[in-house]
Amino acid sequence: MTTMRRGGRHWAGGCLLAFTSLFAAGLASASDSVAREAEPVAKVPFATEKAQASFPRQVTDLAGRKVMLEASPQRIFLAQPRQLYALLTLLDAPLERIVGWAYPLSVFDPAMTERLEARWPQLATLPALSRASTPSLEGEALLALTPDLVLFDLSQRSRIEGSPLAALLDEVGTPWLYVEFNHHPLQDAPVSVRLLGEVLGVEARAHEVDDTMAAHLALIDERLATITERPRVLINIAPGVKVDCCRTNLHNGVADLVTRAGGRNLAAELAPVSGATLSKEWVLAHPPEAILNTGGQWAKGDGLRAGIGISGEDIQHDLARMVQTLPGWQSLDAVKQGRVMALWHGFHQGPYAIVALEAIARWLHPETFADLDPMATFAWLMNDPTLSRNSGHFWGQLAIDEETRGAE
Repeated sequence: MTTMRRGGRHWAGGCLLAFTSLFAAGLASASDSVAREAEPVAKVPFATEKAQASFPRQVTDLAGRKVMLEASPQRIFLAQPRQLYALLTLLDAPLERIVGWAYPLSVFDPAMTERLEARWPQLATLPALSRASTPSLEGEALLALTPDLVLFDLSQRSRIEGSPLAALLDEVGTPWLYVEFNHHPLQDAPVSVRLLGEVLGVEARAHEVDDTMAAHLALIDERLATITERPRVLINIAPGVKVDCCRTNLHNGVADLVTRAGGRNLAAELAPVSGATLSKEWVLAHPPEAILNTGGQWAKGDGLRAGIGISGEDIQHDLARMVQTLPGWQSLDAVKQGRVMALWHGFHQGPYAIVALEAIARWLHPETFADLDPMATFAWLMNDPTLSRNSGHFWGQLAIDEETRGAE
């Protein structure tokens, strides 16, 4: 296998060491997997990005639109703040290329925002058109920031195409593109990363990220080929934020991750739609073998905590509170066996779906995937070698006794 390099230097430890050893291990049968601790993340920076191709160039966005770019954009407007995650994966200095956003990332995750502001202080003063998570984008206010590219999420397409904003952008010659990360995250993220690599003129880095994600995914697929037992998983999206139980994904989002990680989505047979809210009674009548909840640091509601600055004890407390307050849940085998997990909601909002996949696979099939190190993968994709469990807990599992309390 060819060793990856960044700026001519080997990633000799950390993620690459874990990656190469895991990939080799994936060529053997799952029964030969050896449980071991992965190496810590190597504190080696990304290479300085360099343009890999000339402009002007035509690119194709996630909606299939052909867009001509006269030059690599230097003043990008983000219509979804979590698009920042993709830029910091691809660029050493992403804030030098961002001119504003629809609303701040702090609306979703103030703790992650604070960490990013420590790396790039200018993030704190980045112009925002709104403080609401569903802003009405005003064309004149946006154009006042003089962007040379506007990024939209594909989920915004019905509101953007044919709108006065789109017409105004076209009239003044400001290119705009759709990217996507969370509808089918394992499919959308690589395509969006490659597109942004073309747009930003950092194709080599984009391909390196894409190739790394693909190799990690291939390892998981290889090992799961021998697994026949696939537990029924209840997906519970942000419990306590809008409803106490149970918003779920049926055929997209986290559902893709559960299926690819060797589980069966409990609600997959309900309806051919993207999401639904299950009643507590329905859950009791269709008992899951495992329960996967997404958590974050929500401004409203009483949801599960996960992310920067959150301890394992915080997650334990929140999971225990949740299962104690939902009527009848204490009788579920998944609860009795401690097969209840909290996972950071942001993993399927940027190019980090592979991290969530590794965490879920290790949770559902611990003997097969004991050697995965999703935190190392996350730190590499975040372009932040200091990111570790000491920074915060992005996942955790319900402890069923004192011996297992705090275990992942």
